[in-house]
Amino acid sequence: MEIGKLNHRITILQHRTVNDEIGNHITKWEETFSLWASVTTKSVTETTDAGVTKEVQKLEFLIRQSPASININSTAFRILFRGNIYDITGITPFYAHNSYMKIEGETRKAGNFDDIN
Repeated sequence: MEIGKLNHRITILQHRTVNDEIGNHITKWEETFSLWASVTTKSVTETTDAGVTKEVQKLEFLIRQSPASININSTAFRILFRGNIYDITGITPFYAHNSYMKIEGETRKAGNFDDIN
């Protein structure tokens, strides 16, 4: 694997519980770290539900393994890429090169209402 193919910057978001200014516990997504990745489109589908068009985009991110990236899981982490947030749906080792791993993610975008009368 050529490192030059890791040409997209992605940001890893982590779900955390913090205290606000009056001591209440609130949950939020915080930027944890960013890294370089190779990004591949796996599929893009579009459906209409109750007059709203929804797009589901699935991407595959190939990243280098590091002490920080080894801890990524699908329940507490998300990926921010080009202004869209991708839920992690799967993490698999990339066996062709042991120092890399593949992360699958998907995002759902809701469009405008259809103009059907």
